Amino acid sequence: MKKFRMIVDLVMVITLPFLMGYSLVGELYHEIIGVSMMLIFGVHIALNRKWFSALFKGRYTARRVVTTAINCLLMICVLTSMVSGIFLSKHLFRFLGINVPSTLMRTLHMLAAYWGLILMSLHAGSHGASFLLKLKKKPLRYFISTVLLLIASCGAFAFFRRGFADFMFGKVMFVFFDYSEPFVFYYLDYLAVIILFMTIGYFLVKFLSILERKRDHTAKS
Repeated sequence: MKKFRMIVDLVMVITLPFLMGYSLVGELYHEIIGVSMMLIFGVHIALNRKWFSALFKGRYTARRVVTTAINCLLMICVLTSMVSGIFLSKHLFRFLGINVPSTLMRTLHMLAAYWGLILMSLHAGSHGASFLLKLKKKPLRYFISTVLLLIASCGAFAFFRRGFADFMFGKVMFVFFDYSEPFVFYYLDYLAVIILFMTIGYFLVKFLSILERKRDHTAKS
């Protein structure tokens, strides 16, 4: 079951850059990919349904507070993206005949998409932390961490070059793609940004775990 969960999460990460490239993949394919992500997200929720039942149980450590906040904000972004996407649909959901202010829906869709990408990456990285911390072979753990840091440095450059902050804070409401640029360059840039925030999520959880161990050790002394 754990391997299947990892496969589902990996599929979501790999698919996300395609979903973000609205103009590059075309309206119809964008909607198809969007619906596919909705279904994958539904599977992800079903696989992790125990998290909801345990939400109000147990002690909330700093690590749990941070990861819970990320998860809740991510769900808000995903739901906002889904609903606004259905309202903006020109193909798959056109038959619904929904008439809403498109400017508002586009704004919500843009904000939810870019914040969702960041939060989904942090979410994936926070779970990756527990995976890497369980690796018994330290050389392998150090190697993976080094590779992640190298890709993350490229992601930091891509984050600023692609103007992510402008989209996240509503300074720019339209994404202008360079159609002369090979799609693979765009994809790798967005994937590097995802890995950047996955790495941030990984080290954030690792740091909080270390603080918790030190606090518990001090309390026992």
